[in-house]
Amino acid sequence: MHGKMSTTVSIKVRREVVELADKMVRYGLAKSRSHAFNILIEKGLNEVVKEVGFWEQVYRDVEELERSGFKIVHGGLSKMLEEERHR
Repeated sequence: MHGKMSTTVSIKVRREVVELADKMVRYGLAKSRSHAFNILIEKGLNEVVKEVGFWEQVYRDVEELERSGFKIVHGGLSKMLEEERHR
């Protein structure tokens, strides 16, 4: 299913699906909105919802730690997340 030919199509999707695609880009799970939609199609919506939910919680937890005085070394979280994504 990973052919080299790409075709541009225009489709209407629910706002929640667009928001999910944007979150995938924000959390580094997809390079672009287009890439996000392709992942959604290939993996299925439910699988991606679970994955994005996991990363949302990770980011919330880190923000909470920072608010309570913990310092995240600059680049440390990004490095950790990058390593996790490549597993």
